[in-house]
Amino acid sequence: MANIQYYDVILKPVVTEKTMALMADKKYTFLVHTEANKTQIKEAVEKMFPGTKVAGVNLSLIHISEP
Repeated sequence: MANIQYYDVILKPVVTEKTMALMADKKYTFLVHTEANKTQIKEAVEKMFPGTKVAGVNLSLIHISEP
């Protein structure tokens, strides 16, 4: 397992029409480090956004081809 620091886990938010609609339900979508697991993602979000309690983490693998 990679030694990833919490500030390296979350790369950027994903902003689409679908993710904006999910924000109304307090569900947020982020692009994360490929080697991060659910526990690391949860800890990163709770440290980066103080006062936030993560109820659950769902992962979706999306393959992006590089130009």
